[in-house]
Amino acid sequence: MRKLLLSVVLGAATAGAASTHVCGPAPVVRAELQKATATFAVDPQAFDQNVKPFRTLRRRYPNDLFVHERYQDAVRQYGVEGHLRALTAEYQALQSEHPDDLVYRYLYFRSLIGRNTPAAVQGLSEILTEHPDFAPADRMLAEIHASPTFRDSRKQEAEEQTFRQLCPGETLARLPDAIPDPSPLVAQAEKLFAQGGDPAQAITLAQQGVREDEWRLQRIRPVDWYSLDFKRQAQFALQTEYWRLWTLQVRCQRKAGETGKANALLATMEQRVTLLPKSQAPQHWEALAYLARLYAEGNQTRQASQKLDQMQQLLASFPDPGHAAELQDLRKLIPAQSGNSDR
Repeated sequence: MRKLLLSVVLGAATAGAASTHVCGPAPVVRAELQKATATFAVDPQAFDQNVKPFRTLRRRYPNDLFVHERYQDAVRQYGVEGHLRALTAEYQALQSEHPDDLVYRYLYFRSLIGRNTPAAVQGLSEILTEHPDFAPADRMLAEIHASPTFRDSRKQEAEEQTFRQLCPGETLARLPDAIPDPSPLVAQAEKLFAQGGDPAQAITLAQQGVREDEWRLQRIRPVDWYSLDFKRQAQFALQTEYWRLWTLQVRCQRKAGETGKANALLATMEQRVTLLPKSQAPQHWEALAYLARLYAEGNQTRQASQKLDQMQQLLASFPDPGHAAELQDLRKLIPAQSGNSDR
């Protein structure tokens, strides 16, 4: 009965390999999907390169449910906000072109997962009310309700039980998709410089690390799997990396005897401090601490003292024992390194 339903819904695909299953792809399509997965680029930022194999498969099997699903998964796994928004618009258009097609309706709601998961849940639930034996919707709801952000154990167990009855032996995916760990390259660049390595190489390494974490944040920010607190932590970590990069650049420029460039960058860093709201005390504190150390290392006594005074004022408004101890350490460090010079 279900195979007959899906044959009508999905239609015939090119090369005669369309899936008429609701539980898993046909063997030919499964092999193609495995091959496409194996061609993923090493670089997670290479969106077009990572998604291209699934676009190619979708052109070859335009009516295959599972090819469409894996294409959506690839976009969600490697895309940022613009890609995810375009994905939803694409499947909204496809649904409009196939108003009576259950699968395209399902694929539209599935495209909302990650950006508007509550709306996806509502739409998938409506599908099951009308088509209780449509296993893909059961599978997706079971996966969503098992996720940390949208966990609902009662609903997850019910949907999973129904899915396993409809599709015995099939497995469920774990949501959300994994995101890369923060890049280690900035720390590696700092270590390289500290050990006397090539300053230019250290800067290049740090810049690559910042680019990787910019991309990581873009993949976190528009997605509703992640809490506001998690997004704020990722944003703060990236802001800290910017300051670490600039600090490394100043040190490398000084080492190369490019004092003018170092002072110009310090001036830019000073301007960036003024753009930080006082309410963002942790970010403001870190920026002042980086500047204080750089001024101390450059024997710029007056500027270093100004940073310490600003940190003391910030500490008075936002008491923090850890910051108080750090300020004491900086007060000991600065006179020892600055001497009487004030360049």
